[in-house]
Order: sequence, then structure tokens, then C-alpha cells
Amino acid sequence: MVSARVGGLVVALGLGYAVVAATGVASADTDGASGADSSSSSQADPSSSSNGTSKRDGRTERDADNSSETPDGEGDSRSETETEAGRDADTGTEHAADDAPSATDEETDDAPVAPDEETDDAPVAPDEEADDDGETEQQAGVTPPPAVGDIDVTTTAPPESASVVTEGGIELASATPPVEASTVVVDSPSEGPSEPVVSTAMWTVAAAARRDLAGDTVTAAQTATTAAAAPSVIAIEQVAPLAFLQQIPILGPVLFTPIVALLHQIPIVSDVLHPLFGYPVRWGLPRDTPVSRDVRVVSADGTEIYVHFMPAYGLAKDQKAPTVLNGPGLGAPGATNIDGTFLDPILADFVGIMGVGTLRRAGYNVVTWDPRGEWYSGGTLELNAAEFEGRDMSAIVSWIATQPEVQLDEPGDPRLGMVGVSYGGAIQLVTAANDSRVDAIVPAITYNRLDTSLYKNEAFKSSWATPLTALLTVLGGRINPRILPATVYGDLTGELLPSDLELFVQRNPAIENITVPTLLIHGTVDTIFSLAEADATAQTLLANGVPTKAVWFCGGHGLCAGNLFDLRDGVLIEQRTLAWLDRYVKEDLTVDTGPEFEWVDQRGQWFSSAKYPVTTGTSVVASFTARRTLPLIPYLSGSGLPFVPYALPAINGIELEVPASAATTYLVGAPTLTLTYSGTGTARHVYAQLFDNTTGLVLGSIATPVPVNLDGNTHTITVDLEPVAHTLRPGESVTLQLVSSAGLYERVVPSLGTLTVSGMQISVPTADLATIPSLSEQQSAAAVA
Repeated sequence: MVSARVGGLVVALGLGYAVVAATGVASADTDGASGADSSSSSQADPSSSSNGTSKRDGRTERDADNSSETPDGEGDSRSETETEAGRDADTGTEHAADDAPSATDEETDDAPVAPDEETDDAPVAPDEEADDDGETEQQAGVTPPPAVGDIDVTTTAPPESASVVTEGGIELASATPPVEASTVVVDSPSEGPSEPVVSTAMWTVAAAARRDLAGDTVTAAQTATTAAAAPSVIAIEQVAPLAFLQQIPILGPVLFTPIVALLHQIPIVSDVLHPLFGYPVRWGLPRDTPVSRDVRVVSADGTEIYVHFMPAYGLAKDQKAPTVLNGPGLGAPGATNIDGTFLDPILADFVGIMGVGTLRRAGYNVVTWDPRGEWYSGGTLELNAAEFEGRDMSAIVSWIATQPEVQLDEPGDPRLGMVGVSYGGAIQLVTAANDSRVDAIVPAITYNRLDTSLYKNEAFKSSWATPLTALLTVLGGRINPRILPATVYGDLTGELLPSDLELFVQRNPAIENITVPTLLIHGTVDTIFSLAEADATAQTLLANGVPTKAVWFCGGHGLCAGNLFDLRDGVLIEQRTLAWLDRYVKEDLTVDTGPEFEWVDQRGQWFSSAKYPVTTGTSVVASFTARRTLPLIPYLSGSGLPFVPYALPAINGIELEVPASAATTYLVGAPTLTLTYSGTGTARHVYAQLFDNTTGLVLGSIATPVPVNLDGNTHTITVDLEPVAHTLRPGESVTLQLVSSAGLYERVVPSLGTLTVSGMQISVPTADLATIPSLSEQQSAAAVA
């Protein structure tokens, strides 16, 4: 079981080195057949509100029983001709007729479309005419995506033309007029199409061709207006080249479909192989049942993003459902496990991942994607920059709004939520800050700022930055060329150059612009994005009046050593996530999302507080004034092993034991360290950590870098340590330890010196017992839930 838990962590973080052998698959041609048998365009009006504008302004609350009905003015954004022809001809569809297809049926479905069968909606490709300079004139009818330099980027208040309203004490810009969006879908049949359709398809692909960007400058403020970012959407439908195997009479349903279904039970591996085999066919369902499908959505700069659409379970023709975008972690492809996987309970418990099957069974369409620069998407990875990944998401949202199974709030504006962990959590913050069409988000184990998480107190987090960068390189990721040199320099020196630091600062999400309900799920043992990151996000949102809830579970980018075999955290995460989505995406007013703050301690006991942050009680304080000397020795005798992101008590350290607790005490929040010291040497940091005197484990499995100036003079510094969630029973205590090095922040070039401490004080915040339900009340509430 231990190996299964650790294996689940490795897979969820995108560190599954077992998939490296399949790297070659990532470069395979996944376009399938080159022809197209049908092509049509449809018009939709995406919401294009300015930054920070909630689309809930002026919208009346809907009853839960109306969530599946089609809103007024809503209809299929694709023509009936396109829907039927595209799905019947697609050999990679998710369902089939009641019986295996006969030869006659296949001939009928694959027959070329006659010219007189073309619909009025099909775009006609004009003849290419060369001008005097020999350049081809721009085709009429489709507007190619604008270059980044042509897109208006806002960084301050809404434009003067937008009216300003007040909601909950926050000034919000009202929605600007929607911008027309067109979606072009290209199907790939087994036989060649008629001549007019070939011309249209070729012209469409040419219009979607990727264009190189001039430079890699990103606006410092992570904001980009939806209206300017995605005036049109082009989506090229994909067909897996081996999907036809499932259509072979007898062998398809009996042999190949079970194999494909089995592959889709394996996380990561199935997603890597998915472009070759497609989805498992659903034999026996009506032909017009909504099916899962893949497209390449063309983003604002021409980059193609590989996108998967998986409709909600049980959805019938003409029925609609709200949609959830489920983002992958760094290095992982978009999930395609339509029925979930056998590892879903472990992944939910360990890192907070919501499985595709879980969301679909809850009544949501699920959309996943390969982020730019990774796997089957084009472009260059830009660390969730609003100028790039943010606009990719706006293009995907605009495409989602054209799908017939999608419930809309208004034309171009889908009923939409977002979930995802780590890198997939951060893109939610970026998207919600820039695109008002998002209704609710559930970011898990992600950052508030890249600079504070990867460069805490100006100490480089080498033990995470190095393997993640190496992983992307090994898997063939196309990353911003400045990231690798910055990582190498940080590994060597423990520092970032000012220009490299600015690269990360430019990519911080504009959390102050988020107005949609946000459920923050974070791990108490996360060593890359500590609890401090989630706390900063929650504090900003709550200060702005945004509906916010925080859940701290024992997991994240780390090892939950004290709660290893208990999978209840994953169950609670799924329950809280679905409740949040049901309340704010389905708009079911009967759903109770619970208290504002819930957390788990080192023993797996859950607690709650009506408000976040928790009401504080009397802090636990300890101090000394005696002179003590700490030799600063690199690599050895520090916190944990060099370059391993897991803290352990050190054999070389200055210790300060906190008095034993006389009664049950809940340590919740960030301890404060005050240090008076002097010293000489080259070291720039020492490291502070708290460990449990009962178990010997470091609280949160993480040490905090403490900046020092070893110039021989006496200095005093006060630093907030990483937040903790720990329960002390009567007689138990913790110890503060000041150490010379930490594996999480180790550097290649050693730092040496001597530190003399003349005074040290630690203050650990506690929760007010009067505001925390008793254990019996907690257990009763859990039983009811």
C-alpha cells in the first residue's frame, strides 16, 4: 500500500518516469486522414467582459431542476447536417449502432458528399488570387487569429466605455458587447471528399497555420481581455489513426474495444497513447448519443492546442449539461480516462486530483487539454502566462460554447467551472482573472506567486525546479528558452539573476482580479507550494469579497508520512469539490458548501472554522538569550538529504523546545521566528523548522530559509515560517531547530561560515478552542455527511 501511495504521487506530479519509454509516441503524427468530408461554420457570441467582471451581474438565480433545460436563445451552434455527418463518418466515435456495423452501413456512412448536399452554412473557399507582389489575398469569410502584438492588453481599470457597477463593495465593469466567434470543424473520413469541400478544408487549415511570435516579452500584469484575445475560433477535429480497428466486424467489439477500454484505465500512459487509439466505442447506444471527441483549437497566436471533450454520463441527444475544465499538472497530458481509473481514489487522497469519471458521473461535461509546449499541443510553454496560456484557455472556452451538449448562460458563454492541481490549478487563477465566462474554480496545491514559491526569501528551491525542468526536457517539452539557464544558475548558486526573477514575476496570476467563487484545496505537507501560497490567495480573495473556502488536507507535493494509509482525505476532497461546483456552476441553491475553513491534522482528524483564517487563541511562545554557535556545513548534517524535497531533523542545529501543552492545543497558521545573530562566511541563509517531539517528524515536511548577513556585525531579523496544521495533546510539544542547510534548497557551490546566535524566539499561533467544534461534534457531522 505504501508503494501504491508513493507511486500515485509520482504519477500525479508528472514524474512518472515509466512513461519516458513512450516519449517517441509524443512525436507521432496524430492528424489521421488528411481529407475532410464535411465542413461548416457556426456563429456564437462569446462573453467579452473586461477583467474582473463577473458574468453573474444581472443574472437571476436558476432553480436546480432547470439546470438541464435549454436557456432561451440557446441552441446547437453547429448545423444538424454537420452534427450527423461528422459523427456518422467519424470512425473514432465513442458509440455505435445497436449491432456491429455492416459493410453496407460503412459504405453509406463513408460515401462522399455530393455538391448539392452542401448546407448553406458551409463556408466556400474563394479562389486564391495573387496580387502584384505575388502574395495571396486574405480569404473572405474567416478572420485568422490576431497576432499577440495586435491584441489589446489591459492592466488597470475597465475601459471608459464600460459602465461600472458595485457588487459586494467591489467595483465591477459591466460586460462589453459580445464578439462574434466562428468555429470551423474539419472531419477526417476514410475516403476522399468532393472537390469543393477539399478546397474549403485546405483553406481552413491554411488559415489555422501557426505563426511565430516576435520575442517572448510578457506583460507584467497577468491580464488580457477576452474580447480581444479570441474574436474567432478555429477547431480542427482529430481522428485517431487506429480507431478503425474498433469498427472491424466481430473483432472490433470483441477484441479491440476492450483493449482500448483497458488502456484508458491507466493514468498518463493512456493519455500518451490516446491520439493513436482514440476513445473506447460505446456499442449498443443510439447513434445520436453524444460522443467524446478531440480537436485542435487554434489560439490567438495561431498555436494549436490539443483538446478533449467528454460529455456527461447519460446525456442524450439535445440534452445539455454544465462543463468543467480539468487541467493537468506540469509534464502531464490532458486526461482522457472517460470512466476514471483504478488509481483515482489514491490520486484524490494524495494530491487532490478529480478524476474525469467522477466529474462525468456528477453530471458535468469534462474538457481536458495538453498545455502549450507539452505533448501534442504546439507552441512554447510559458509557465501559465496570461499572454499565452491564458489566451489559449479563452479560445478553448469559446469553442466549448459552440458544442451542442453544452449548457449556456448566453450565446458564447458556457456554464463553466474549473478544477485541476498544481500547474492545472494555477491556470484556473489566470483564466478566472482574465475571462469572465468562468463561473467557479477549484485550484488545488498551486501557487499564489511563482517568485515566492520557487524563490522563498531569495533561496532557490532547487530540489523541485531541477527535476521538473529535466522532466519537461526528457519528454520533449518545448519550454521558454530562458527557463533552463535560470534553473542551472539557481542550482549552482542558489540564486536567480534579476532578469530570471522578473521572468517568474511576469507570470504571476492577477488574483486581485478574480471575482468568481473559489475553493482552495491545499496540502499540509506540500514542499513546492506551501500552505503560505494558498493562504495568500485566500486572504486576497476574502478581502475583495469573493466567496472563498479553504480546505487543507494531508497531501500535496510531498509525503503524508503521519497519515499514510487513510484515504478519507480524498473522499472529502471529492465531496467538497462537487458541492462547490453544484452550488456555483449548476447553481443549485440547496447545496451547502460547509464552513469557510476545514483542515486535517497529523493524525487524520478533521476540524473546521466558520471563518478563514481561524480565530486565534493564545500563541505558544518560547525563547532563549544564551550565545550558541552553529557551524555552517554544506550537504551534511542539515535538514534532510541534499537535493531531496523532504525535511528531517538535523544532527547539527540550534534547538529551542516549546513548553509542553497542558491541554489539547491546535497549532494552525504561520509561526514567527525572531533571531539575533552575528557571523562570518559566504552563506546567505540558515533554515528553521519545527519537529514533533513525539514522532520526530518535521511539521509540514518543510524547512523555511532565513536570510542572514554574515558580515561580522550583529543583526536581528523576524521571519514567518511555513504555516502548520498540528494538534498537541496534553504533555506533547514541538521543538524549533535552526540548521545550516536543507535538502529542499541545496545548491551545488557550497556555502560556508559560522553563525553565532545571541537570542532566538518562536511564537506559534493557535486556534481559539471556543470556535472549534469538539471531536464528538466533528464525528457527528462526518457521520451525517
